[in-house]
Amino acid sequence: MKVTKTIRFAAAAVALTVVAGCSGGSPGEVGDDAQVIRFAFAPEAVWDMLTDSGTLANWEKENNVRIETSTTWDEFTYFAGGHGDIVSMSTQETPVLEAETGIKTVTFGKYNYQRVPLIRRAGDPYETLADIPKGSKICVSGPTSNAAFWGVLANEMHGLDYRVGGGDFQLVVNDHFVNPTNLLRGDCEAAAIIPEAAVPQLRKGELEIMYGGKSPFQLYQEFAPNSDGLNHVSGNNFVATEEWYNAHPDLAAKFLDLWQQGVDMWTTQKADIIQKYPQHFSVESQDDIDYLIKYMSGDNDWFVDKVALDEAWIGPETELWELMKKLHPDNPNYLAADAPTPRFEAITPQ
Repeated sequence: MKVTKTIRFAAAAVALTVVAGCSGGSPGEVGDDAQVIRFAFAPEAVWDMLTDSGTLANWEKENNVRIETSTTWDEFTYFAGGHGDIVSMSTQETPVLEAETGIKTVTFGKYNYQRVPLIRRAGDPYETLADIPKGSKICVSGPTSNAAFWGVLANEMHGLDYRVGGGDFQLVVNDHFVNPTNLLRGDCEAAAIIPEAAVPQLRKGELEIMYGGKSPFQLYQEFAPNSDGLNHVSGNNFVATEEWYNAHPDLAAKFLDLWQQGVDMWTTQKADIIQKYPQHFSVESQDDIDYLIKYMSGDNDWFVDKVALDEAWIGPETELWELMKKLHPDNPNYLAADAPTPRFEAITPQ
């Protein structure tokens, strides 16, 4: 497999996603013979809610399992160094991890979807990438992560080459939270930005989301050949080493049960969680908090309803790898024909 750049990504929905606080361990009353799950995850609001509500402690006690959490931005090192059992990682990243580390993985759950939309200045005529003149600057957060999705979409929907360091546009790399300002002052014609990084500008009507307001997980079904009409393109899956998963399928199922409880809490207490942990969603003022609550109340919610995978979902989701193989070989998200095919497992939470 050809890999043009060693990829380092965030352990959770970082840019993606929701940013919160993770503990180095949890207070569940478990026995001396408790099984341990070593889990790496970026700070996350739902995890805080599971902890603060006592749900995590109750789950640990009932199952005699202790979860030891670590915050890491480098799953490669985390797995390669033998430091953990489970990490959070997107669907497009697992083939690269397996190719670069030689470590076999098992993806056995999902948590949230890729949600970084393309954004324009209010009033600009760009609805899609095809409307932006070739050679224009587009502000992005990096050469990988959401750029992998937009590279695939650009190729599949518009026949365009979208990548850092070449292609049909000049992709300018800056932080998500800098790019709204860069876009407004004309440093680029469009920008790929996590929604929460642009809440003030979106709320004030200064910026607008392109592609009819849709995020990657909503757009995938418009060009994936075997799309089933469901949301796809995960920003965060639960991924274990194959060695750990094969030895502990029961723990994997129990782990999904815990996260399903968290997702259920999110579904029923969404506004309360955003209100309680606004810093995890990068919003501060009440106006911005209210805007984000409204934004997340409909189809824009990037959290899954069900963490467990099923076979009908796995097929269209992993088709993304075949689409990545069609990218330009100089694209850091390109997969060669002999790229590893990571294992996805449909299991039932316990």
